[in-house]
Amino acid sequence: HALFMRNMLIRPSEAELASFGEPDYVIYNAGEFPANHHTDGMSSKTSVALHLGRREMVILGTEYAGEMKKGIFTIMHYLAPQKGVLSLHASANEGHKG
Repeated sequence: HALFMRNMLIRPSEAELASFGEPDYVIYNAGEFPANHHTDGMSSKTSVALHLGRREMVILGTEYAGEMKKGIFTIMHYLAPQKGVLSLHASANEGHKG
């Protein structure tokens, strides 16, 4: 999962890392460790929870690394409009001739 996210996100430079400080958000990914099925309303071993106030995301019961990517996109789609930026998640393919 760490390798997936390292490849997926823009890495800070050495200078940026030297003065990094505290992260804006923290993702706790417990892999296949299941969510507590005794919790009210919990009907699955998988749980993905995002707390914008605490700036934390908790992922339980899944080995799908894409949940972290989707969490980052969710945060970006929440924050970007507050800064006057259009939030868009899209992709494009390029043909053989460009």
